[in-house]
Amino acid sequence: MLTTILEFKAKIGLVLAVLVVGYCLCLWQPERQVRLHQRHMLDAAQKRDWGKLNAFLDDGFRTSGGHDKITALQDLNEVLRPFFALQILDSQTVTTWDGDAGRVRTILRIDGKGLPLAEMVKSAVNESKEPFVFTWKHAGWKPWDWRLVRVEHPLIGLATEHASAF
Repeated sequence: MLTTILEFKAKIGLVLAVLVVGYCLCLWQPERQVRLHQRHMLDAAQKRDWGKLNAFLDDGFRTSGGHDKITALQDLNEVLRPFFALQILDSQTVTTWDGDAGRVRTILRIDGKGLPLAEMVKSAVNESKEPFVFTWKHAGWKPWDWRLVRVEHPLIGLATEHASAF
């Protein structure tokens, strides 16, 4: 009787271990990881959590306007600062692969309230027909270790010029 119970517990343990391993393998698929990182990065930007946002960006990060990690975060802070309430929405998202890099092309929209400058930012982003292109690269041996290496959009260079004008 005791051996039957122990065998039953061992089988249950084995089934649970297989389920956990299967779940992890599914969760750690590159495409899923890039989509999760993309969503969490947008959430961090929406909350203006600069420490968390900094952790998503690779040290070699660049924008299409030629800015590095530090200046990009400073510019984003300037652009989002006039918002009292902010929501960043993405749509028409397409993920593609090029070697060990994943690209996320998505239309971003901003909703929120703030100072007049916030309304200008919101109008510029929401009227743009061009998608933002985020390039993610696998950064280490861990399957969940992805870093944002590039962001491309025509408004990126304009945002910097206008932010410095104020």
